[in-house]
Amino acid sequence: MADLSKYLPLSQRRIGDESGANSNWRDYLVSTLTATADLLAELSDEQWETPSLCAGWRVRDVAGHVVWRVGSSNRQLVSTAARAYLGHFINPNRAIDVLSRAAAEAPPADLVAQIRQIAADKAAGHGRHGITELTEAVVHGLDLAHPLGLKLPVAPPVSGAVALRQSLIAPTEIKAILRARTLVATDANWRVGRGPELLGTAEAHLLFLFGRPGGSLATPL
Repeated sequence: MADLSKYLPLSQRRIGDESGANSNWRDYLVSTLTATADLLAELSDEQWETPSLCAGWRVRDVAGHVVWRVGSSNRQLVSTAARAYLGHFINPNRAIDVLSRAAAEAPPADLVAQIRQIAADKAAGHGRHGITELTEAVVHGLDLAHPLGLKLPVAPPVSGAVALRQSLIAPTEIKAILRARTLVATDANWRVGRGPELLGTAEAHLLFLFGRPGGSLATPL
């Protein structure tokens, strides 16, 4: 099985050889955003309104979140979030919800075009392209693809690094399960956790780690 820790930021990796340090996920981020745009471009009007795996969000809302969260610069994120907090909200999640839904009001074709432009900007080296942005793109790509019965292509190093990062920062109840079970991705050559193996696809394990329906282990042991 692959050692995925080398793909994480230094603060999240196990102590050891740092020669494989890599915080540049640009190419994988570009391919994930492009694949997401390709999926969205083929959707019907009805499919855009389908509930996603992200509770309370339609496919359209998830696309809007990707545009806002991955496409905004650091300054834009801080500025828009600060305006939302000061103007209306104490709960940051509520602010994120409102900002994502606002971006989602664009016509579907415009949302697709915006995601393609974000991918082009990342390919040109503009903006952030680390593991945090990659995680946002992968998880929310699955959020919109899975309920529609569509497959988002995610390379094994990507699914593995996203899974490992989430295993380190997951809610307590998920960390507890990972102390008792090892999630083994049968289609991606990686594993996270300890204890008896639980076999499943990389997608199913990611859905579990992020608390989404349809994950490989939906209930505590």
